[in-house]
Order: sequence, then C-alpha cells, then structure tokens
Amino acid sequence: MNAKIPIALTIAGLDPSGGAGLQEDIKVFTELGVHGISVATAVTVQSSFGLRTVEPVRPEIVSEQLKCLLEDREPKAAKTGILTNQSLAPVIDFLKQTSVPVIVDPVFASGTGFILADSNIVEVYRTEVIPHSVLVTPNVPELQSLLGMSITSSVYFEGAARKLIDMGAKAVLIKGGHTEEDEVVDLFYTKTQARRFVKPRRNLKRVHGTGCALSAAIVAYLVRGATLLDAVASAEAYIDRKLADVLYAGEGAPIINHLKSVS
Repeated sequence: MNAKIPIALTIAGLDPSGGAGLQEDIKVFTELGVHGISVATAVTVQSSFGLRTVEPVRPEIVSEQLKCLLEDREPKAAKTGILTNQSLAPVIDFLKQTSVPVIVDPVFASGTGFILADSNIVEVYRTEVIPHSVLVTPNVPELQSLLGMSITSSVYFEGAARKLIDMGAKAVLIKGGHTEEDEVVDLFYTKTQARRFVKPRRNLKRVHGTGCALSAAIVAYLVRGATLLDAVASAEAYIDRKLADVLYAGEGAPIINHLKSVS
C-alpha cells in the first residue's frame, strides 16, 4: 500500500445527473490530485432540470459506511453535503470523535427550490454540526435559515459571520452568489481574519453543483497541505476558472466542466 496517497472524504447525497453531491466531490478531488472516498447519506432523483425527490439512507447504513472506511484508512480532511434526519446522528457521532478537519456545506434546498431540510435539521446544524466543523460554507439562503434573519447584501456578511462564530463555528465562508449585487462577494471570516473574494458576476444561468465543488476543492487543498485560508483562496480561484467554461451535459442547468483539467 502507498501510505503517501492523500485521501479526502465526502459525506453527501448521490446525484444521478453527475453535477453535484458525491459525484461532483469525487471529480473535484481527482482533478486536484487527491483520492476521494465517500459516504452516501441520500439517493436523489434529479437531472439538469432539477431535483424531484430524495430517499434518505438508513442511519445504520450511514454508520456502517463510516466505520468501514475509517477502519481502513483515515482521510486527511472531509466535508459534508446533504444530511437528512436519518443521517444526522451517525454523522454527528463522527464529527464529535474525529480529529480530521471537516468542512460543513449546509445544503438546505436545491438550486431549483426543492426543500431538503426542515426546522429540526436546521436547529441540529446550529447546536451539533457547526460547532464541530473547521469551516462552514453557507450561501445566502442557507445563512438566512441558520440565523433566522433576512440578508440582502454583502454589507451584512461580516455581522452574520460573527453570529455563526458565536454559534461555535471556527471559520465561515459566506457565498454571495444569491445577492442582487453587480459583483459576487464571498467572505472568509474567523475571530482573527477576514478576507473578501470579489468576482465579476458571470452571465450564466444557474450552474448546478458549484457549492459542492467549492467545498470539495477546499478539502482537496487542505489534504494537499494548505492552511485553511490558503485552501479557501485556492478553491475560490479554482471555481472561478472552472466557471469560465461550463459544461452543458443535459438540456437544463450547466455543470462544472471536468473534461478540461484546471489545477
């Protein structure tokens, strides 16, 4: 066995369209030079036109997937995507026990508006998931759900980030793609650091899986040895380059193009 192979873990849902979830995470890991392992929390029915339904994976199966993989080899970093009511308990157990840095991407709704998280799940994120993450990466709708308040502009991001830090987050990356501003502003924030990533708003309709790809890229750069801030900066640049040439694999929303490698 080659003990030097860098390993990243994703805990997320299966997307049969190949544009988000486990499939997207593994593509990003591979493109960025790390080996991806995965735990499925849900099976979704979706295409490039949107999400139709979600079938949660039983908690005992989620638990056994984690146990089986971790008995073999521990990853150097991990991320979460969709967590259902059924998968929350075993994933929280993992978060409490692991020393691996975990990026939490809170997926509460699909890009087409399909609701994936009820109020109970959001509350568990606040109290049990976010405090055990090294970084939480909400978009604006997810941020509003977590904080129970309306956020219309990046002007309010720093105050919102402080609230997540008070909630127990060690670091926050707020993604500003859902605002109506002329530029896209993402904010990385900790108790001691703040950095804004400002990008032009591309003339694209909704690109499926960008949030998954961003958090997966952060994990990959962490596995490769970057600091958290450097991993975020590298991932932001990676996604910006990928969005310059998206892939229309179906008749609906485009996805990240992994047929052309950019590292």
